[in-house]
Formats: sequence, C-alpha cells, structure tokens
Amino acid sequence: MRTFKLGIGIFLLFLITCFSCSKRNQEPKIFDKLSYYQPEGFKDSLVVGTLQVFENSDEQKGKKINLFVAVTPAIVRDSQMEPIFIIEGGPGAPASNQSYFYTEIDQSYRRYHDIVYVDARGTGKSNPLHCDEIQTNYSPQEYFDHPFPQAKLEACIQKYQDSVDFNFYQSKYMVDDLEAVRQWLGYDKINLMGTSFGGKVSLMFMDRYPNSIHRVALHAPDAPHFEYVSKRGSYSQRALNELFKLCEADSLCFSNYPYFRNEFQVVMDRIKTTKVVQSIQWNGKEQGVALTWPPIAYKISKMLYSDDQYIQIPYLVHEAFTGNYTPLLEVMDITNTDTNYFFADGLWFSNICAEDLPVALRNYDESEKESFLGDYVFATRKYACDHWPVQHSKSSDLIAVVSDIPTLLISGHFDPTLPPETGTEIVKHLSNSQHIIIPYMAHMLGDLSDIECYDRYILAYFEGKEDQLDTECFNEMKPGPFKLPPTTYKIH
Repeated sequence: MRTFKLGIGIFLLFLITCFSCSKRNQEPKIFDKLSYYQPEGFKDSLVVGTLQVFENSDEQKGKKINLFVAVTPAIVRDSQMEPIFIIEGGPGAPASNQSYFYTEIDQSYRRYHDIVYVDARGTGKSNPLHCDEIQTNYSPQEYFDHPFPQAKLEACIQKYQDSVDFNFYQSKYMVDDLEAVRQWLGYDKINLMGTSFGGKVSLMFMDRYPNSIHRVALHAPDAPHFEYVSKRGSYSQRALNELFKLCEADSLCFSNYPYFRNEFQVVMDRIKTTKVVQSIQWNGKEQGVALTWPPIAYKISKMLYSDDQYIQIPYLVHEAFTGNYTPLLEVMDITNTDTNYFFADGLWFSNICAEDLPVALRNYDESEKESFLGDYVFATRKYACDHWPVQHSKSSDLIAVVSDIPTLLISGHFDPTLPPETGTEIVKHLSNSQHIIIPYMAHMLGDLSDIECYDRYILAYFEGKEDQLDTECFNEMKPGPFKLPPTTYKIH
C-alpha cells in the first residue's frame, strides 16, 4: 500500500513537472533572444535582434542574410494573448518603421499583445537593397524625367551583382522568413496585420503555414493572384471621379471650386500640348523648370492615396488653372535632392518584376491610356523590368488563397490602387471572413476622424470580440475640410 502511494506521488510530480515544462516551452523567448534598445525619440524600449536565414531558403544552403527583428513587449506579460505581426507594404518598406506608433502613440495594441516587426529581406535593416542613384534626384528638372533611367538601373544592378541573387526576394521567401521568426521567438499561433503589399504576404502565409495563425486583419490588401500595375490608370481615374463628386456635394468645396472638373481637364491639356515653364528658386538662384504631365499625374494619383492629401487637390488644380504652379511643385517637393531611404528600390524591382509584371503583361488593356494617368505606371515599370535580372515567378505561386482562417479585410472607397472591388474578390475565397468598406478612406487612413473606431474594431477582432461592436462608426470616419484659397484682405 505504501509502495502504491509512493508511486502515485511520483506520477503526479512527473505530471506537474511536465506541465510546467510544457508551459515554459510555450512562453515566448523574446527576452532570451533579443536585447533591449531605446531608439532615438522613444520614451520606451523595444527588444531587438537578428536572425540569420538562408537567402536561398528553398535549398537551405549558401549565403545567409540577417533579418532584423524588433518587438514591442505586451504591457500585461501574463495575458498569453497571441502576438501581432506587422506586415508592411511597398514592397520595400520596413516593418520596423511602424514601431513608434505601436510603442509610443497607441498603446492599446500592446496592452495584451506583443507587437512584432520583421524587416522583410531587402528592406530596412535586413540586407537592404537600396539604389541610391534611383532614390535620389540631383536637380528639380529630374523630377520630370523618366523615373528609372537605364544608366541608373545598371549602376544599381552592378552594385549588387556579385553579392545578391535578386530571385530570392520574392514574397514567398518573406513568408518563410516570418515562419522562421515565429519559431525562433517561441510563439505558438500569431495574428497577422498586413497592409497593402503586406496583404499579399499575409495571404501567402495563410496558405503555407495555416497552423501557425490565430487571426488575420488585412488593410487595403494586395493578393497573390492579382496585380495593379496594369490597372493603375483606371483605378486612379475612378478615385478622381469620386473626388469630383465629393467636392460637388460639399458646399464649401463647390462654392470655391465650382469648375473643378473642367479646370482639371484644362490643366492637363495645357501641360500635355504646350511648353509650360515655371520659375523656381533653387540653391539660391532662380531657374526655369519645364513641366511634363505624366509625373504630375502620378503625384496626383499618389495624393489620392490618403484623405489628408486628396482634400488638397481641388486647390492645387485651381491654382494651376490660373497659371500658378508653385503650390503643385511644392507638394511634389522638386527641390529636395536628399536620398530617400524609406523604400528599398532594389527589393521593389526584384519583387514586382518577378510577380506583378508577368501578370500585368497579360492583363494590359489599351484603354488605360484614356485615364488622366494613362499607362505611365505600366510603361515605366515594364521599362525597368526589361533591364532587371530576375526570373518570373511560377504561376503556381500566384494563385488565389483559399482559407477558413478568421480574416478581417478593410477597404477604402477612395482607394486609387486597390479599390473595394479587389477586396471583394479576395473574400470570395475566404470562407470565414468579413469585408468592411470605409466610405471616405483611400489607400491609407490619413487624418480621418474617429480613428479609434478602426483600432478598436481590429483589436476586438484579434480577440474574437468583434460581435460586441457594431460597424456604424466606420461611416463616421470623415476627412477634414477641403483646402481653400488663401484669403485676400483689402486695406482701405
């Protein structure tokens, strides 16, 4: 009898010990793997480190690259809630750029969740592929030249030709990197929060590693099975038409710019058909800059990305209509000759030339030329990709993702690059999904009012509590007032 009791005691101790080991094995390892670091301008610290992965993750051999990993630790450490992996857009923007927001500005996300940022290979601090020559304009006039001159492309290719295989900077390799980081940090299931191009990476992760995921939130997402390069003109024209209607329905905008549509057409026709030279100050001297329409149209298309910028367009167009191009050139920032390191253009070329361009070549329609942007995006990307040494992705890597993982998808009605119809196409293949269209959002959130509605709902979704909230507040997320002409005061 005594022997029996002793055996039971040892067995129970064994169970308790194994349970404790199991719990410890499930604890995230961020404080073991990463080191504390307080970036300049931060009041709080991150934990950061690097994980080495093979550039060729298919064969797991050859050159290795360092992935930069940062984590904003959850405030409530024993919450055991799934971490949120931030998957940034671009392609070419590093996820760690978002760390200030989630660490310093909005701490609601980090209350119960670790926030994890992995700079995708080729971006940020993960073996960045910057093309300094392309990412720099050396004079204001260069802003109106071809964005990817052959000489600058070749200079960037030569810079990396002996150290980088551009073929291994496709989305699927970024997906494998994220899974490697998940395992390295000791997380069980994770949440994904993908924006724009990050939506494509998130969807591919859902397809390749479904057992690693808890829930997914996608903001204006791209997807593996479609591209926007061939449709950017028509999508931008659609967004501009919506802006025309918004201005006409707004009493303040319409009273100040009653001929917005016509003035836009006049400005476009004038710059396309006549030589327009604007005098500017640069390096302490006055000089003339010859304007061309495609770069201006592209800037307008980029301004349609965000509500805080699209509300400026009627004013800029009206001033240009009167012959004053200075406000337009100021927002184009043509006197800025600093190298822009926000995006890594070498990664951008490697990714879009492998994945987007092959599909764009099949989808291209001559009707794109009828938009205000024309086929500028398609033509300039094709030109760059004709020179960039990368193979086209396998068609089997670029198919619609079918999944039953809980997925929230948010689209902006004004989006000029991935409009609501693309979101509708994605959710057709996701059986456990919800699609929300924010009426005044473009591609990015910008300065829409009641932004708390957005964050509140996404957090509730990650925690499975979205049924406790309604979606009516998304309709109250509105832009600020349209920019008006400066008031002229008369002195009597």
